[in-house]
Amino acid sequence: MESHDESLKQVEKHLADHPDDASAWNAKAVLQAEQEKFGPALRSLDRAIGIDPEFAAAHSNRGRVLLALGPEKAGEAILSIEKAIELNPTDLTLVRDRAACLRHLGRPEEELACYKKISEEMPNEWGVWFRMGDIELELGRFRSAIQWYDRALELEKNLAAAYIHRAIALAMLDRFKEAVKSGTTATKLEPKSVQAWLILGDVNIRAKRFKSAMKALERASELDPTDSSIDNTMGMVCYNEGRLEDAIRFLRRAVTKERNNATALRNLGLILMELEEWHDASRAFEQLTSFLKDDPDVFDAKATASAHLDDYCSAHSDWEKARKLYKNSGDEREAERVTLLGRAARINCARQKKAVKAEKEREKATRRFSDRHELRRKKSS
Repeated sequence: MESHDESLKQVEKHLADHPDDASAWNAKAVLQAEQEKFGPALRSLDRAIGIDPEFAAAHSNRGRVLLALGPEKAGEAILSIEKAIELNPTDLTLVRDRAACLRHLGRPEEELACYKKISEEMPNEWGVWFRMGDIELELGRFRSAIQWYDRALELEKNLAAAYIHRAIALAMLDRFKEAVKSGTTATKLEPKSVQAWLILGDVNIRAKRFKSAMKALERASELDPTDSSIDNTMGMVCYNEGRLEDAIRFLRRAVTKERNNATALRNLGLILMELEEWHDASRAFEQLTSFLKDDPDVFDAKATASAHLDDYCSAHSDWEKARKLYKNSGDEREAERVTLLGRAARINCARQKKAVKAEKEREKATRRFSDRHELRRKKSS
C-alpha cells in the first residue's frame, strides 16, 4: 500500500500536466488534510472550487477541513457545507456535517432538525437517537430526551452513556426510582466509569437517599482520587445529613486537592459560619476572594465573618466591595442592605482606630514618665 507522500507526488505529477483538473486538486487536498496540512489543503480546495464552482465534494471537504482547524471556524465551515448540500441534497453525510457545525455554533434546534432528517433515512443507527436525546436534555425537554434514549437502547442494549444521560432526565422529572435504576445499570455495564458513579450519586442526592449517594460517590473517588469536585459533593451530602464536622473534613480535602476550588471554599466558609467558627470561616473566604473577584455574596460573607471577629475595618472594606458588585449587577436591594452594614462597620472601625491611637498615646506617655523616673533614680543614686 503506497504512502501518503507517494500518493501526493503522483497527484502533483498529474497536476503538472493537467492544472485545470478540479478532481485532482480535491484529491490533493484530501491527502494534505490527512497529513494535517490544513492550510495547503484549503488552498488546494479553493483551487478546485475556482475551476469548478459546482464541485460539491470540494465544498464539503473545505467545510470539514475548516472544522478540523477548530470550533471557531464553524461559522465559515457551515457556509461550505450548506453549499455542498445545495449541490447534493440527498447526501446524509453532509447533513451530519452541518449538524456538527451547528453544535459548535450553539444552534441546538437546527442541529436537532438535522438529526431528525437523518433518523428518517437511517432509523437503525443508535448514535443518531442518542444525540437527539442529548440535544433534548440540553434544551430541558426531558420527556423527549428519555424517548430518544429509549430508542437508542432498543438498538444498542449495552450503551452505558444512554443509561447515564437517561438517569439525569428521569431525575429532573422527579422519577427517582427509575433514575436510580438507570444509573445503576450504567455502573454495571461500566463499573470503572467515574461519570456513571457520579451520576448515580447525584440522582440519589436528588432522591434524598444520602447513604446510597455516599456509596456511589466513594466509588467514584476510588476511581479518580484526584477529583476535588467529588469530595465537595460528599461534603454536601454530609451537610444534608446534619453531619457538619464530616462535611468540613471532605470540603477541606477538596481544597487540599485543588486550592482554587471555588465551590468547595464557598461551602466550607458557609458551614464554618454556621458553626460560628469565625476565624476559620474568615480564612476560607480570604482564600476564595484571592482569585474570585466578582461575586458580591462572597464579599458579603467575608465581611460578616470579619464583623464577628470585631475586625470592623476589614468588614467595612468587604461590604463596600459587595455594595459595588451588587449595584453593578442591578441588585439595588442587596446593595442597600450591605451599604447600611458597611456604614455601621465604618463607624466601629473609626472607633477602633481612635481607641488604638489613644492606647498608643497612653503607652507613649507612660513610657516617658517611666524614663524620667528612671533618670531621676539614677541621678539620686
